[in-house]
Amino acid sequence: MATPSIRSLVRETAVYGMSTVIARSMGLILLPVLTNLLLPEEYGHLKLTYTLVAFLQLFFIFGMGSSLVRYLIGAKDKVEMFSTHFWPLLAVSTVGAVAVWLGAEPIAAAYFAEPLPGDSSLVALAGALLWLDSVNTLAYSYLRAENRPFMFMAGILSSIAVYGTLAVYLLAWRSAGMSGVLAANIAGSATAVIIFLPIFLRMLRPVFNRKAFTVYFSFGFPIIFSGLGKIVLDMAARIILDRLKGAQVVAFFSTGYQLAAVANLAVAAFTLAWKPFLVRAADSPDSGRVYARVMTFSMVILCGLFLAVSLFADDLVRLSFFGYRLIHQDYWEGLKVIPPVMASYILFGAYINFTVGCDLTGRTRYYAWTTGAAAVFNVAANLVLIPAWGMMGAAWATLFSYLIQAVSLYFLVRRIYPVRYEWGKLAGLGFITAGCYSAARLAGPSPWLEGLFVLIFTALLFAARILDPGVLRALRSTLPGVKNKQDDGR
Repeated sequence: MATPSIRSLVRETAVYGMSTVIARSMGLILLPVLTNLLLPEEYGHLKLTYTLVAFLQLFFIFGMGSSLVRYLIGAKDKVEMFSTHFWPLLAVSTVGAVAVWLGAEPIAAAYFAEPLPGDSSLVALAGALLWLDSVNTLAYSYLRAENRPFMFMAGILSSIAVYGTLAVYLLAWRSAGMSGVLAANIAGSATAVIIFLPIFLRMLRPVFNRKAFTVYFSFGFPIIFSGLGKIVLDMAARIILDRLKGAQVVAFFSTGYQLAAVANLAVAAFTLAWKPFLVRAADSPDSGRVYARVMTFSMVILCGLFLAVSLFADDLVRLSFFGYRLIHQDYWEGLKVIPPVMASYILFGAYINFTVGCDLTGRTRYYAWTTGAAAVFNVAANLVLIPAWGMMGAAWATLFSYLIQAVSLYFLVRRIYPVRYEWGKLAGLGFITAGCYSAARLAGPSPWLEGLFVLIFTALLFAARILDPGVLRALRSTLPGVKNKQDDGR
């Protein structure tokens, strides 16, 4: 079997990254529709339902997707391996989905702090969505393991196209409310199942290797807990806000959080591209210098996004199309959480840069430690800050949690794989970003002044030599085929 080249790895990663970013951006794309056609408390319950889905999905899948990617590559009997992964997942997800469906009413009564008509329907639909997404998980994992990124993309794009189109139709023309959004999502996931039917028909047989499953389960089950930490870090605030402040506040907070997630999309795309970059650069004698400059460049991008979104969000949401605001004015209160949440994603970008030490030394357990510590702190901080400060307390809890995650990983990995980051430039970048943001706020709400401060920010980066040709050359040198024309697969 031919050794895969770095060029092919980056190309496939770009396809996976594009698909993932598009899928994650659906919440942002649909935000104008949801905020204009749902009441705040309805939108709050919808976001809480998706939070429930995210938590339960971990247990429905129990790491089988990651296990399949790990063990399918090079397997002698891929059909047996796929079937051994699939049948237990199908059993667990089916039992779980049926339990959620049958227990929809008591689950809804216990889960939502303030009952709304249709809550039990939301939970029942969530059970169906969980089952479909669990079944699709192994198909997506199979495609990743078999290096078939374009079929992977076809599944995701077809699913979200059906979901987005049907959601708009059901909300705007059928007045289906929050249940219509979940019904559209179910239709999208069912579309993916249909697309993946040839995979299931080809790979599934009535076989099960109990001994092999023990190995797969041992590999996959711990992933539940590392995933749980990340979900708690991102979503626990919604549940606590619902209990302490109500579903309307959840809706406001979620709106601001969704707009700030532009930075999270950038980090997601960077994360998928970063792994092959750091592997390719590891053999270079100046790898530490490359890693440091990539860190600087990625922080510049995230700080620029912070300024652009934080300053222009107030103006963008007021745009009107066909009599509808981009974001309904009832939700504008949530815009104030954007700066701290976006700052959180800057810290998350730093955290991703710090993972170079873990990936190259195999100390991936540090991810679970640091994410777990940040998640525990996040829950505690939310419980302390939300009663006094409401959604802003949740936003600040998020920021401090990501700070703990990034700082703790840095101190763990610097002993095993030290990188001399450009701390002077990074400090200057932080000072310039904070100064431009503060000055723009003091100057008052004016799109022209805000645009001027974004230009000043860019000019200061070059004046302070935070951005210089060296940074751009270092980033460019990590791209395949630029520095070394021979693609020898190392």
